[in-house]
Amino acid sequence: MKTLTTIILLFAGTTLMAQPRDYSQQCKSEMKKLAYFVGDWKGTAVVQTPNGPQTLNQTEHIQWELDGVVLSIEGIGHENDQITFNALALIHFDPTAQAFKFRSYLKEGYATDAYFKVLGENKFEWGFEMPTGGKVKYSITLDPVKKTWYELGEYSPDGNKWMKSIEMNLVKS
Repeated sequence: MKTLTTIILLFAGTTLMAQPRDYSQQCKSEMKKLAYFVGDWKGTAVVQTPNGPQTLNQTEHIQWELDGVVLSIEGIGHENDQITFNALALIHFDPTAQAFKFRSYLKEGYATDAYFKVLGENKFEWGFEMPTGGKVKYSITLDPVKKTWYELGEYSPDGNKWMKSIEMNLVKS
């Protein structure tokens, strides 16, 4: 009987230790810094291509997922009624790393893990290192008064000299 009691106590202790800590309130608190993103946005994106600038009609649909722990962003760029750009991004706050995590997916099948920083109220930066070399960064400024989203994407082969790759101007509907 003593062996059975020991086994039960060991199992109960292991079960209690296996209960994961609930970080949802901390995550939701950090995610509130991104609250103004939520909604539908429309405007233009000017993309620098080898053939010169290409202007797209751009939309961004942003919503909370998992009770406010994850933010999903779907961007769609149209040119002549054709979808030429389609991306989905997920942002969450990682309580272990004490940092935001950003993962994006493109319709062409690519996915990227990127950094995401809050630079100030409604000012953000995200970016990543290219597997082929170089760096990409995007600077975002949201203006709740004007209901605008301005984003500048830049590429650098060395992290010092930056070249504009995209400029996006959106209005919240």
